Amino acid sequence: MNADDTLLDVRRLRKYFPVRKGALQRRVAQIKAVDGVDLTIQYRETLGLVGESGCGKTTTGRTILRLIEPTEGSILFRGRTSDRDDGEAMIDVATATPAQVKLLRRDMQIIFQDPYSSLNPRMTIGEIAGEPLKIQGLMTRSEREALVLDLLRAVGLSPDHARRYPHEFSGGQRQRIGIARALALRPQLVVADEPVSALDVSIQAQVINLLQDLQEQFGLTYLFIAHDLSVVKHISNRVAVMYLGKIVELAATAELFGNPKHPYSEALMSAVPVADPDFKAQRILLQGDMPSPMNPPTGCHFHPRCRYAQDICRAEAPVYRAVGDSHFVSCHRADELSLRGLRSS
Repeated sequence: MNADDTLLDVRRLRKYFPVRKGALQRRVAQIKAVDGVDLTIQYRETLGLVGESGCGKTTTGRTILRLIEPTEGSILFRGRTSDRDDGEAMIDVATATPAQVKLLRRDMQIIFQDPYSSLNPRMTIGEIAGEPLKIQGLMTRSEREALVLDLLRAVGLSPDHARRYPHEFSGGQRQRIGIARALALRPQLVVADEPVSALDVSIQAQVINLLQDLQEQFGLTYLFIAHDLSVVKHISNRVAVMYLGKIVELAATAELFGNPKHPYSEALMSAVPVADPDFKAQRILLQGDMPSPMNPPTGCHFHPRCRYAQDICRAEAPVYRAVGDSHFVSCHRADELSLRGLRSS
């Protein structure tokens, strides 16, 4: 990858939540929701971030946007340095001042998972989609209203919808409104936090296709967070697999799904349904639940549920390393295991 094409460079990102007890609320432990994440995203790329519920995907996305304050690490983003559009530099979001963060909001936006609770029921659709412009002090009222109508058309809604309220729309339409709001400031990076998980399957396909069309139209870069590997395979250029706050594997989409190197990736892929009535799936059932991020296992965090685990896995944490061209994995046995990828339907 060319360093000049890097839009986001995250290094050693950690987010620990304190656990407090007693009348004095002393800190007795900490939940390691994100524990040393490294990743980069290129301009106009879609990076998929997958894993079980509770693995830290959403916390990673929100920490990158600094909706949640990071505990440690750097979040270098190539954003504007002034109100003018002609100045860009790599800015550390983790240490940015409030004024810098407000400016960065023009280049970094989010599509929330829940299309119901993420929209203010007391605001019209036009007010919701135009609110980012109002907060940033951009455009006159008439200019904002004209842009909102263009945004509604771009996401497949009618300009007449601008005068209506969220309760008048279906879940899929509400998510389109959320997408319009995210695009109001013409951002470079959009964090899509499971944007289709609350929608019916047929509507999911429409929204995914819309996101791809908008990426082409507006030159967007996506961090696409999901637990549905079929959706991630369809939309992503590269995929990162997350387990218990850590990235355990990252590769180009075709490489990861065809040649997984981490047992956790193999287990996730075995659960993806295949549209073939003659195909008999060989599901890999992981034993037990994901360990608590407050007290993670020693060595490899995945070893209590891994059918390939050996003594070294229990004793030593594996190094996150390259095992091929832009293919990275955190597994002691990555070079010797032959794992099953996702069968094409």
